Amino acid sequence: MNHRQYRDREKTLLIRQIQQQRLDLAENKALWLEKTERFDHGWQRLFSQRKYVFIGFSIMVLYGIRHPTKLLRWSQRAFGAWSTLRVIRRAFPAK
Repeated sequence: MNHRQYRDREKTLLIRQIQQQRLDLAENKALWLEKTERFDHGWQRLFSQRKYVFIGFSIMVLYGIRHPTKLLRWSQRAFGAWSTLRVIRRAFPAK
């Protein structure tokens, strides 16, 4: 086999490998989008409400400056309520 035939054979093998990698990427892209769909929707919802989120955080910061112990207490209660909701959702999954 001469040098030109060898290069053509190598080129063909590399092109096949590239095509297979593209197919794998397309398959994994669909799987990735399926797995991250829930997070994407949550992020879009949060981003669409960003004006209200910033206002809420600003009020919370101003309140926290004046009453740091109350802010700490309310944040602990909010975390407890959030954790309770997570436990309930895991115990009773949606169908």
